[in-house]
Amino acid sequence: MSQVRIISTSKVQLPTNAGTDYPSPGLTIPLSLFDVRWIPYHPIKTLLLYPSATVSSSSFDSFKSSLALTLPHFHFLAGDLKYLPSTDDVAIVCSDESGVTVIEAESGLDICRLAGGSIHDVESFFQLVPNTFHEEMPMPVLSVQLTKFTGCGIAVGISMHHAAMDAWGFSQFVDCWAKTCRDGVVPSNLAPIHDRAIIMYPGQEEIKKKLLNARAPNLPKESKLTSHLLDVIFKH
Repeated sequence: MSQVRIISTSKVQLPTNAGTDYPSPGLTIPLSLFDVRWIPYHPIKTLLLYPSATVSSSSFDSFKSSLALTLPHFHFLAGDLKYLPSTDDVAIVCSDESGVTVIEAESGLDICRLAGGSIHDVESFFQLVPNTFHEEMPMPVLSVQLTKFTGCGIAVGISMHHAAMDAWGFSQFVDCWAKTCRDGVVPSNLAPIHDRAIIMYPGQEEIKKKLLNARAPNLPKESKLTSHLLDVIFKH
């Protein structure tokens, strides 16, 4: 039985009519040959637990407003992985309607037990991250679940498709989001590069096509290769 109750679901959207202002290559981001190998895998789940965080009526608002400030600098995270039948390819596609779904929830679980238990409560962990399974494209690149606990403590659950970003890029995004939430402004030294065109490899388009056909032959339907992966990080 679920011990997490969903309060509401909303979307933090990209600024409208700002397509030319986003970092190159703009609103459609082709994947590289190193990205397409991750297409058939489930999104990676990351859970951040803050047992000592003070819960207030504005807790969720601060997370969402700072995400709205951060997102234009990582605009592709608001897009969808889409199958492009004209080229038999997959790309991340953004539009003026693109955004990140944010689930707001509450729970009576003991967050200190979850964060400090020697035996991890995996069943509870999965209730604190977005359930974003899609059998067919398009599928969201990123979704977020914010859960507040009775008394104190907040969990931030994130689901992100590995085809869009590696672990280093993801850590940069989370770090930027956290600093923006803390300071109210986006870090001034932020200059991420999202254009896969900088990757040069002999015969890369042919290799990419072969990888995509071998690992995801039934596009836009998805044949998942693995079960969900979950990373849990405790913040005290």
